Amino acid sequence: MAGKKKAAVASKQRKPKQRDAQAKKVGKKADMSEFRAQLNSIGLKIVEVTADGNCFFRAMGDQLEGDEEQHMKYREMVVQYIVQHREEFEPFIEDEVPFDEYCASMMKDGTWAGNMELQAASLVTSRNICIHMLNSPRWYINNFSGREASNMVHLSYHHGEHYNSVRLTDDPCQGPAMPVIIKTDANVASTSNNAQTKAKDQKKSLNRSTYDDISVKRVMAGTGCSDAGVAEHVLGELDGDVEAAIEYMIAERFTVGSDNVDIDPYIDFACNGDELSTSQNGYQINEHKEDESC
Repeated sequence: MAGKKKAAVASKQRKPKQRDAQAKKVGKKADMSEFRAQLNSIGLKIVEVTADGNCFFRAMGDQLEGDEEQHMKYREMVVQYIVQHREEFEPFIEDEVPFDEYCASMMKDGTWAGNMELQAASLVTSRNICIHMLNSPRWYINNFSGREASNMVHLSYHHGEHYNSVRLTDDPCQGPAMPVIIKTDANVASTSNNAQTKAKDQKKSLNRSTYDDISVKRVMAGTGCSDAGVAEHVLGELDGDVEAAIEYMIAERFTVGSDNVDIDPYIDFACNGDELSTSQNGYQINEHKEDESC
């Protein structure tokens, strides 16, 4: 009798866990639907890849060749790049894992990629990477400018554990991803290349009128920026598009950051003639997570 009571108690204790697992599964489906709607609003769609520990490399394979089964090819390219540039990557290996051991593990099928692999993937493929997240600003691994930056890899990041590929809604998915051009992406990619177009931009600015106070106030309210001049300047760069200005400034705030809470994070936006300059430089990764991913 005592044994039956214990079994009954154990059974009751397991039910909440089962319900929690089911709720989590339903929640993920709901999030995916919301995520799809978010990207659809800007003309993009999620192309799902297999979640088997290789998802980042699978997503790269889909983006660059239209074939996620090429994941081992991209894994090998990334690891070889890290090995060849040991002094640049070794300081970022965590938990005191020996470099050779880390690389040997990363070469194995199913090993999750982390921030270091994203950076190496950008460099070895000569592509900037845009990472879309649900209800958050896009994040960028921004190593290239000018022509090299025109063909950006687009990925989606889910629940801190999975990557998918992102394409245009009308992309037939029958080869490499069609180029995706988002207005704010163009501005992020060009911040280190503005000197080459400064004269053209200055000429353009002569015909640009001051944007109305309502638009400026909307940008300031949407971003927390206290400098009306900065808000107006960003509006000018984005042809008066309030939503694009807000998204760009939020993305830059997260990228630049500040250790001093008393400093306005937008102090890094410097109005120099007609160019936007930030503290961004080439060869950097904008870390968007602590966890690694499948």
